[in-house]
Amino acid sequence: MGGPADKADPYAWQCAERMFRLQQQYPNCFWADPLLFFTDGSLVNRGADFGLMPSKFEPGGIVQHEFFVGGTPVVAFSTGGLKDSVFEFMWDSETGSGFTFLAYKREDFFYAIERAIGTYRNK
Repeated sequence: MGGPADKADPYAWQCAERMFRLQQQYPNCFWADPLLFFTDGSLVNRGADFGLMPSKFEPGGIVQHEFFVGGTPVVAFSTGGLKDSVFEFMWDSETGSGFTFLAYKREDFFYAIERAIGTYRNK
């Protein structure tokens, strides 16, 4: 996760503090820098198993394309530019660029993540 988180925004700073704790707890599995807008994003994208993009509103979107360049599938809410570029992975044809969810609900997001993990495990 890359920042920057606005220290003046209580919710943003609460999220940033959680990221710091996760990074300390899982230093080999979780990367975050909520203080800076990172410049090594392509390395992060290539090192990730998935790109999570639960954006409720994404008019165009470029981040998903950055993940695609690194060969990283994206889990995304089907909205705006995400629905135009993130196509559900199909096992039978081995086509698609990620995993989507249609209803903006936590359960649907988790189910898309579960599908992504299931595909990842099926080498």
